[in-house]
Amino acid sequence: MASVRGDLFQYNRIRTATVVQQLRQILTQYPDNGTIIKELVQNAEDAGASRVEVVHDTRDLHFPDAHQQLIHFVQGPALCIYNDSLFSQDDWDGICRLSDSIKKNDPLKIGRFGLGFKSVFHMTDHVTVVSGGKVLLMDPCQPEDEMCCWLDLRRLTSVLPPHACQQLWGRYLTAEHLQRGHFPATLFWFPLRQKPSQVSRTIYSSSHITCLFKSFGVEASYCLIFLTSLETIILKQVTSSARASTTLHEVLLVGGNLAKVRKKREDFRQQLKQCNGSPSQPLSCNYEITVRAVQGKKNEQQTWRILHYLPIRSDVCTLADEEFEDESHIPLVGVAASTQANDSNAQGHLFCFLPLPLDPSNMTGLPVHLNASFILDHNRRHVKWRTAESSDQQFDVRWNERLVSVAAMVAYWKLLEAGLQEAQQHLLSASAWYSMLPALTRLSGRWYDMATTVWRTLATMPIIYSEEEQQTKTFLQ
Repeated sequence: MASVRGDLFQYNRIRTATVVQQLRQILTQYPDNGTIIKELVQNAEDAGASRVEVVHDTRDLHFPDAHQQLIHFVQGPALCIYNDSLFSQDDWDGICRLSDSIKKNDPLKIGRFGLGFKSVFHMTDHVTVVSGGKVLLMDPCQPEDEMCCWLDLRRLTSVLPPHACQQLWGRYLTAEHLQRGHFPATLFWFPLRQKPSQVSRTIYSSSHITCLFKSFGVEASYCLIFLTSLETIILKQVTSSARASTTLHEVLLVGGNLAKVRKKREDFRQQLKQCNGSPSQPLSCNYEITVRAVQGKKNEQQTWRILHYLPIRSDVCTLADEEFEDESHIPLVGVAASTQANDSNAQGHLFCFLPLPLDPSNMTGLPVHLNASFILDHNRRHVKWRTAESSDQQFDVRWNERLVSVAAMVAYWKLLEAGLQEAQQHLLSASAWYSMLPALTRLSGRWYDMATTVWRTLATMPIIYSEEEQQTKTFLQ
């Protein structure tokens, strides 16, 4: 304590946890499963990447001739992440923040290197990032003012021999990149923890990564549905005996309309950017995508009709809702319907850009998938809904409920309206369109209320097809 003001009081600062203590707390909030990969996929999407590769490198790598400061960073086995986008200055700043995210200043980002990224410390104590002309080495066990160490890429071979660079990252980072001092992509390298540390007591083995891949694989085929940048996600493995990496799981957009889809996605991203998520008029964008998922001998394709929708803020927020003026949240929603009639894969699933875990609380009973910029619970696994313990006045709860009852309802209706027009032009089968309609008997709660509103609007539309008269009618005809 100190009395430096010459008065009768004594003063002291509030004690705060150390970085390591805060990291431990973060790791208790984020599960050690496929969510880790999803966080890295989200970051690649935010950066505008079209391709991301997640590589389980099982090789036992050691480079005693590397600079002493790099020894622990350039080891294997490891998890390697590659995406074809560049780090921005905001990304470099964001990744060095512990409990904050640059998303706070950019509502269009899913979550740029905030708490979720720190979940990688489940598996490693040493993070390496290579992008553009920089190399970042991050070690939270170092003194706090030395936890982040920077190196110019052009000087990397002065502390890590070229043969080591080639063995570690030669599939992506070439000798030409090193010579020029510029890598036109982003590479993460996470050596697996081999012994207990201050950050975690968990020794991370290759079997852990296998479990991560398996966990992510359950939802992998759905991951591209609502994204607007990524087109390919690949899970790979590298072994000592193999000369090349082995692809374990690949999810990608395919089809003859891919160029058209790419243009629509890009145009929508630009519209969102220009209005910074707060348009003067509602924005919408719809298209069809075909997703191919390849895992071993299993090769499946699924075509989805997607509609993104962003209402004007006043449609979701009333003048009395001062908290809703926080523009770090935007009411962006989306709906996806299978183009195949009675498709068993279209079991209404909630997304927050990427699919939320497949458990009952994240299933709606609707015949469409629903995406929204929901506010999630602390571990990003569930939407914050009204509960016996929560108050209806909580901002998070009210925001999520408004997204469903206002924005998502309109998006669903718009998707049905667009589909009806195409069905009338024989561009979509009648059975596929009817499969998009909600069955009230399967719904309850907010989803029943939402579907009821949709049906009230449908009652005035020509949706009943008469084979005898070869035309569609309304319920009232």
